[in-house]
Amino acid sequence: MSVSRDDVVLQKPEEIRFLVPVFHTPTACAGAATAYLLRRIAYRAGAYAPGIQEIIFHELNTSREGGSIEKVQRWFSSRVSSLHELGYRLQCRRVATPTAAVLDWVKAGRGYRGAMLPTNFKKLHPQPGAAGKDSEDDHVLHAVGITMDRLDPKDRDEDLVMIDPWPGMVGDAPDRCKLPAALESAHRDRNFHALVYYWTGWS
Repeated sequence: MSVSRDDVVLQKPEEIRFLVPVFHTPTACAGAATAYLLRRIAYRAGAYAPGIQEIIFHELNTSREGGSIEKVQRWFSSRVSSLHELGYRLQCRRVATPTAAVLDWVKAGRGYRGAMLPTNFKKLHPQPGAAGKDSEDDHVLHAVGITMDRLDPKDRDEDLVMIDPWPGMVGDAPDRCKLPAALESAHRDRNFHALVYYWTGWS
């Protein structure tokens, strides 16, 4: 049986289920969330191809490069030209914007945008000792990623999803979940700072 071009049904990137792993770390949440978002945006744009760039992305999983919003911002500034050479038309901007406005911006991007929000760990994970030890809860430089995705592959429509590189060690907190009610309060405690990422040329 021969197959012609007329028989082929093209799929859009968003129609294919692609699950980026979430790197768990209590010391590089900002970087791990960013690494996830950059991969996810590149995949949506049809440009993600695991290879040498994985070494670049993995740098963000270290406290040296991904331990805070400032470190991630510096990393991106130093790596953006290398990413562009690899075909990754990613851009980054630092903002201090209320949570709701950031969420609306990400949602309007339909997967071509994402945001990394520094957050108050204890607001999102109020259980005592969630970080591993009671004394460590106040020392987690926590951050989460916001993207468009489907939590359940059966869902027809995508929605905002929170990526949590350090959901803690108490219970079975997921590293991918719907936006929790405490997100805005946890983000406000970090003065609404965020890094927003987007694919250039997308409208």
